[in-house]
Amino acid sequence: MSKLIGILGCGWLGLPLGEHLMSLGFRVKGSTTSEERLDTLRSKNIEPYLVRVTEEEIVGAFDFFNSIDKLIIALPPGLRANPKRNFAVLMNQVKQACETHGIKEVIFISSTSVYGKLSGIITEESVTHPETNSGKQLLECENLLSNSLHFKTTILRMGGLIGAERHPVFQLSKKASVDNPKGSINLIHLTDCIQIISCLVSQAVAKNVYNCVTPYHPSREEYYMQMAIQMGCKPPVFNDSKPFNREIVSDKLMQHLNYSFQVKNLLISS
Repeated sequence: MSKLIGILGCGWLGLPLGEHLMSLGFRVKGSTTSEERLDTLRSKNIEPYLVRVTEEEIVGAFDFFNSIDKLIIALPPGLRANPKRNFAVLMNQVKQACETHGIKEVIFISSTSVYGKLSGIITEESVTHPETNSGKQLLECENLLSNSLHFKTTILRMGGLIGAERHPVFQLSKKASVDNPKGSINLIHLTDCIQIISCLVSQAVAKNVYNCVTPYHPSREEYYMQMAIQMGCKPPVFNDSKPFNREIVSDKLMQHLNYSFQVKNLLISS
C-alpha cells in the first residue's frame, strides 16, 4: 500500500506539491480553509479536507489527521494580514493533533528569517536571532515541534520563495527606495521546494534542520535590476543605506539528500 501523505495548507506551495506527490504514487490528503478550493483539490485527485486551525482549536474535518504516515505543515504565519495572530499557539494545536492521531513523521516549512540580520556565511549551526514577529514565531514553532516526544520533525528553512507568478521584484519596484544593493540574494524556486520535500517524503524522516537556498548569490542590485527588465516592471531604486551581506548555504541538504538544485540560475520568470 502506498504511503498516505498529509499536506496541511494546500496553497501556493502545498497544492503543486500535492500534485507532484500524487504523480510519484503517493496517496495525498490536502487541507484548505476555503470551500471553493475543495473542488480544486478534488480535481487534482488530492483527498480534500476543510480544516481551519485557530489558536483555540482545529475547526472542520478533524479526520484529516487520521492514518497519515507523514504530515507536511505548509501553513504561512499570515502575520501581515493578522499581526495579532499567535502562530506558535496555533501550531501547538497541530502538535496536539499529531500526537493524538499517532503521526510519527512531520516536515515543517519554516524560513531563513529565523536567522534575523546575522551576516557572513550562514549554516544550520549558525545562531538564530530573528528580528521580525514572523521569524520569532517560526522559531518558536520549530522548537515546539522538535521537542515532541511522539514524532520526529524535519525543519526546512526556506529562502525567499519565487516562481508561479511570485517574485519579490514586484514589491521592490513599488518602493520609493530599496536598501542594501550589494547584499547577496538568498532565494529558492518553487520547483526546488517541491523536489526537496519529495526527497524527504520518499525516505525516513530524522530530526534535522536544513537550509533550503539556491547556491546562486549575485548582489541584490544586479539580480533585481535584471529581473525587473525581464518581468517588464519598474526597476527598483536602490540606496546604499544599511549595508549588510550574508550567504545562506545549503551544503548540509545537498550532502545528506545527495540533492542537486534543479533551478540553479534564478533569472527566470516562471
